[in-house]
Amino acid sequence: MVSSRIVQLAQQIISNTHELDSYLQSENLPSPSFEEDGPVDFGIRSDSIKKAQDVVIDSTLELHNLLIGPALCLRPVLNGVSLQAIYKYNIASHVPMRGQISFEDLASKCGLDPINLRRILRFAMAHHYVFQEPRSGYVAHSAASRKLSEDSNAQATLGYMFDEVWQAFAHTLQAKEKFKSDEPNESGWSLSQHTDRPVWEHYASHPEMAKRFARTMSALAEGGNSPLFLVEGFSWPSVGDGSGIVVDVGGSKGDVSIAIAQSTSNLQFVVQDLPSMIKDAKTHVPNEVTNRIHFMAHDFFKDQTVQADVYLFRRIFHNWSDSHVVRILRATVPALKPGSRLVINDYLIPNAGEMSPSKERDIRSMDMIMLSLFNSRERDANDWRMIILDADVRFQDIKIWTPDGASLAIIEATWKN
Repeated sequence: MVSSRIVQLAQQIISNTHELDSYLQSENLPSPSFEEDGPVDFGIRSDSIKKAQDVVIDSTLELHNLLIGPALCLRPVLNGVSLQAIYKYNIASHVPMRGQISFEDLASKCGLDPINLRRILRFAMAHHYVFQEPRSGYVAHSAASRKLSEDSNAQATLGYMFDEVWQAFAHTLQAKEKFKSDEPNESGWSLSQHTDRPVWEHYASHPEMAKRFARTMSALAEGGNSPLFLVEGFSWPSVGDGSGIVVDVGGSKGDVSIAIAQSTSNLQFVVQDLPSMIKDAKTHVPNEVTNRIHFMAHDFFKDQTVQADVYLFRRIFHNWSDSHVVRILRATVPALKPGSRLVINDYLIPNAGEMSPSKERDIRSMDMIMLSLFNSRERDANDWRMIILDADVRFQDIKIWTPDGASLAIIEATWKN
């Protein structure tokens, strides 16, 4: 008799979990745990084990949804108030490391009443494994809450998601009905923040928001978003025979340029962004590459003035609708010389079924976030080719590839005048 789908999934989970567990033990790596000292990064470096991990994640997801049934799959996203409160009241910082604190004492430190604090944290424990209650009435850290306490970027990401992204979701359809446009200042985010300015202009007069966004981007540059995939997935030594110039357009604090510079010897980098985004950025550059990384205030809708071998756009274009991407690319044209290259490091939407379910969920989620925040979108391979050629047909030899394990594709085009 042929096994049912739920049995097939269970068998996949068992066999791949055994493979994963054997690897962790053989490499003397800690087993996954929600306890306070549990690992945040499992330290898996083997591609085959990462694939086994993906199979377990995808299989458990499908098995869970099959067993709860279609009706429960239609339920909306979980209530996020608990995580929002954990950020707003900085609750993680008031819980002692490797210790316990009563709900009453914790409530006093956070400025909340004990009843609401208790219900907020117990929800977070049940749904998100954030904090734990080792004995009745007392709170201790879990691995997740410990990360919030120790990692300011993780804390910033939580705040960004709830103060900006979550609010934008709630206003997206209202904005679409009201404005009927793809302008970045007429989005769900715009309505939620009560502004008629695009995100970046709003950040210019709200430096704390700009700082939080930069920290969020640093936090998200982990896992499949790590700049190491771009560092290793593109032939940087070929740029100007190893001594060329790279303009990192919209490069914020220069994290990506720093990573590339550390892997090369002679490349020079010009990191361009709005003044509010590059303020004090030079102080974060490691000494060994500081003489090769320069910062420059620049609006990428204005004509590019720096002649370079490569113009790098990492996670820039997914923030903009097609018409604005064309404007940005055309603004680059005045500085181009024959052989100059665009290197775009951004999301690539797959055809249905080409990615594992969990990875497809990630990119579909990002696509919807872009709609709510910027009136923009993610793009498939044909979209990328069309938008580059729409900007100028002299962009030629368009190549698109995704390094193994990466969440972002690399799109390359060469200027032929």
